[in-house]
Amino acid sequence: MQKINNNRKFIASVIILLFLMTIYHNIYFDKIFSYYEDDGEKIYDLESDGWSVDIGSQYDMKPEFDQMFLVMKGIDYPANSVILVKNGTIVYEEYYNDFTYNTKFNTYSVTKSFTSALVGIALDQGLIGSIDDLIWGYFPNQTFDNDSPNKQKVAIKHLLMMTSGFDYGGDPTLAPTVEGSRAEYVLNRPVEYEPGTVWVYDSQAPSVLLEIIESQSNMTIDEFATEYLFDPLQIKNALWTKDESDLAFGGFGLYLAPRDMAKLGQLYLQGGVWNGERIVSESWVNESTTDSMDSDVEFVYSTVPTEGYGYLWWIYEDYYVASGLHGQRVIVNPEQDYVLTFTSLDVTQSGANALHQLIIEGEAEPWRKPMNEFYIRSLPFFGLFLLILTTMNYGFLNYGLKSKINKNEESLDLIFTSFVSSFFVTFLTYLLTLSIVFSVLDIYFGTPRGFMLFPKFQVITLLTLLAFTVGTVLFDKEWLDHRHSLSITGMLKFVVPRAVVSVIGMIIIFFSIYLKMVAEYSA
Repeated sequence: MQKINNNRKFIASVIILLFLMTIYHNIYFDKIFSYYEDDGEKIYDLESDGWSVDIGSQYDMKPEFDQMFLVMKGIDYPANSVILVKNGTIVYEEYYNDFTYNTKFNTYSVTKSFTSALVGIALDQGLIGSIDDLIWGYFPNQTFDNDSPNKQKVAIKHLLMMTSGFDYGGDPTLAPTVEGSRAEYVLNRPVEYEPGTVWVYDSQAPSVLLEIIESQSNMTIDEFATEYLFDPLQIKNALWTKDESDLAFGGFGLYLAPRDMAKLGQLYLQGGVWNGERIVSESWVNESTTDSMDSDVEFVYSTVPTEGYGYLWWIYEDYYVASGLHGQRVIVNPEQDYVLTFTSLDVTQSGANALHQLIIEGEAEPWRKPMNEFYIRSLPFFGLFLLILTTMNYGFLNYGLKSKINKNEESLDLIFTSFVSSFFVTFLTYLLTLSIVFSVLDIYFGTPRGFMLFPKFQVITLLTLLAFTVGTVLFDKEWLDHRHSLSITGMLKFVVPRAVVSVIGMIIIFFSIYLKMVAEYSA
């Protein structure tokens, strides 16, 4: 029996560490989203929020909704809250994961639909003449970079319809961080496509709409929204995060209680009226929730409307939706007179849509938990990497070390040796990538708040990355010595770069699969 040397002890330590890290982040994965989805508690007075409540009452379509709620429990859907408003009354309300009616949730891109409502109010007040107005007329004393004929054609309606044509050098779906004013950043970008011809899900450009409202009203957007939208809807203590210029983000960043989110849906369901008071014109409600996409519009990135798109609302045949990252939803069905609101931790975003499909169509596409979806999507690439590395390692053994290998060695022995070495690298790199995803998410969601939730885990992940890269070289060394009594000391110039490139390449590919999955469902 061979002695367990220091190399093998090091390799075993790395393996144990990776498995412990995997167990840890699987336990706490939802904690990242659970923590960053909300901004703590807000003062919420259930007795004076303007809602009529009759939980447990009988209502039209109750069997259908009861079936949906039953399915939701059966698939263990990661909801934080679900509210159903039927015929103007809250008839179902449930909270999960220690959240309550007064938790202030991150609505993400549901914010866009609130921005749309504020544009409608500004139009009603004459602050904006028409959505056909060119945006440059609202910045008369300013000049911007990258002027062009296309840029001169950008109108307010193009910002509302996601067809402005602004080029950000990449997909603007997740709205990467920019310095200074996000509105000015947008206004200084080139316009690559003729406005109205190309649809791009743009989380950047709605900030320009808020900039216009602020300049025309001589009020901050907080003041304007509070006076003309939040206060009339009896929404208290709303939080709207801002960029470095102190302008609220028009495309995301609004934190509200679930009942507050539902109020926007009910306001629109009632044609712009809340408790007898008109807040926004009925014509704007109807126009903004009507499909405005041209049939010949082109798409540049993977995020595209399933059916139609209005003015910062997603449009379907019988209903329309305010939709945000991780499954935040305000679903409005005028014909059936209901508003269905979800807040959730669903990275795939498909769960809320699938659950609602049960109501609309009586059946739904299957839904998988977010990380299960990632595992399934990664599996083909895992197999591909395993095949490539096994082939490379076999070639290295059969040709690179041909002079050192016993001529009696069977090809199957070499294939088995290559496979085990490749499986070690591929499988453990995959586990390491999951830890990297966990760390990056902590950084991404923690940066706006100024601190990370799991800083020690991030340090451990970095150190493990270095240790594991060394471990892959040592594993090859020990495995070849064990199987074939071979030394690769003289081949380290080949083995070390191969290990580094393999590990880094797999991490990049696996991580990009996760990012693509998030971007695909980010609308």
